[in-house]
Amino acid sequence: MSARLPGVLLALGLGAAMTPAHAAIRAWLDHTQVGSGNSVQLTLEYDGITTSGPDLTPLHRNFDVLGTSTSTSIQIGTGGSSESTEVVLTLSPKRTGRLTIPSIAWDGERSAPLSLTVTGASAPPASGPGAAAAAGKVFIRTSVEPRHPYVQQAVQVAVRIYTSEQLYHGSLGFSGSGAALVRKTGADTYGSVVRNGEPYQVITRRYVLFPMQSGRLSLPGPVLEAEVATRSRSSWSPFGNFFGGLVQTTRPIRVYGDPLALSVRPRPAAARGSYWLPAENVTLTAQWNPGRQTQAGDPLALHLDLQAVGLTAAQLPNLSALLRLPAGLTAYPDQAKLYNTTQGSLIVGSRDQTIALIADRPGRYTLTGLKVRWWDTQTDQPRVATLPRRTLTVLPASGGMTASAAARTPQVPPVRTSAPSSAPPRAARSATEGETGTLSPWEWLSAGLALLWVATLGGWLWSRRRARAHKPHSPPAPSARQPTPPDPSKAQAAFRAACASDDAAAARRHLLAWAQAVWGSPPAGLNALAAALGKSGAADLVRELDRACYGRGGWRGPPLAAALTELPPRNHKPRRDRGLAPLYP
Repeated sequence: MSARLPGVLLALGLGAAMTPAHAAIRAWLDHTQVGSGNSVQLTLEYDGITTSGPDLTPLHRNFDVLGTSTSTSIQIGTGGSSESTEVVLTLSPKRTGRLTIPSIAWDGERSAPLSLTVTGASAPPASGPGAAAAAGKVFIRTSVEPRHPYVQQAVQVAVRIYTSEQLYHGSLGFSGSGAALVRKTGADTYGSVVRNGEPYQVITRRYVLFPMQSGRLSLPGPVLEAEVATRSRSSWSPFGNFFGGLVQTTRPIRVYGDPLALSVRPRPAAARGSYWLPAENVTLTAQWNPGRQTQAGDPLALHLDLQAVGLTAAQLPNLSALLRLPAGLTAYPDQAKLYNTTQGSLIVGSRDQTIALIADRPGRYTLTGLKVRWWDTQTDQPRVATLPRRTLTVLPASGGMTASAAARTPQVPPVRTSAPSSAPPRAARSATEGETGTLSPWEWLSAGLALLWVATLGGWLWSRRRARAHKPHSPPAPSARQPTPPDPSKAQAAFRAACASDDAAAARRHLLAWAQAVWGSPPAGLNALAAALGKSGAADLVRELDRACYGRGGWRGPPLAAALTELPPRNHKPRRDRGLAPLYP
């Protein structure tokens, strides 16, 4: 134990010699004057080795910390050895003017405050050692039009980035911060200008902004994050001048644009309607297929196209809700298609919607016209986009009866009797009776068949009554109600309307409803329905509809509507093609 004591004392003595008597923090800047949009490097050096880091909280008021690097060093000389820890911070000023680097606390010690001058981009070039850094190499200018928009009106925002040096990995951020919707429009444009005798490249990016509330609105400006090249001369290279000389590196920068201030006006009292459309121009067009004439039960497709300059498609109203129809005319709207395009810096929203109109009886139907009210932001007055009044002529359906009448007519051949009340008039009897006024042989045959049919029906009813008499009676539950079967004619009309508008999902739904109305129960699916149709073109088109509902791509409905005009009975079995008989059995 005593032999080891001198060694321990020697180690403690060396440790005391390597530890500084008074630890201190030194701080310095690589530039004391920089231009707006440039970054500056702050170096903090701590005497000694420490595992803690400096408190950077005081810097966040006026600076963004873009990067941090830490290193330690040990220097051994004739007078002893020293240790130090160094932290290099890349700072981006948040504003211009004379800024103060506050005192930084680190492991119980504090650094001295420093002063930094940040000049604006429009300031005249400085002279002296810091002139290059203070010239404002990168800055942002933002223009807004109009400054006093209506609520939900489009505001054009142009963000221009001025740079006199190459930018790397640049990204521009601009958002409405929840108070406005912001959309980028068009592609970036590039140009060049000369400011204060120095050339700048100008990158322009355009946005459209929609304020969501009235009153004074203040939004943070755009923020550019990028890297710029820095050059430092290498001090030594083992390969001489071949790899020595200037070594290019990059440093990050963060540039802030000016905040945006808007005075948003509320919706004017003169604006009528349940919707609000502040736009520069609104157009409404229509196409009818077929034209002014159709048959009862046949769909007439109305294609509507609403376009608004200065609005998005999501802001446009539902046109089917604005359409006023006379009695007897039913509308089947298709799902609207929304598009957003650009015209220069303006956004153009489009709403394309197809509405199938079906009349259940013949006649003349007058549509009073469709009106879309909007507010002209250029003239500051209300306007109306109108479709003219149109009269449609609906002819009787094929067979001389309307679709509703055909649905109510029982599909049973009429029975003739010889009762005086049902005797045909004289003009009709003369074509079938002889000179003596007696019935013709065909009429005697028809009457006999009718009596035979009535007797058969009576026997069937009598047997059914006896079977129910021997079967125990179980009354249905009070809450059980039989569902009302769908109307075959209406289901068929809706199916044809969906085919006219090329809506595969609606066509499938209405076709299954039509089959349920005809057969009494729905089929298992479109494949089962196609199997009931047998080998026909309609069956292939039904299978094509089934593939379109679960796949991608377009689908055309008129061929299926033309091929499938009626459905076979439920117990119909398609005739199979047996092929050729064997030649040698």
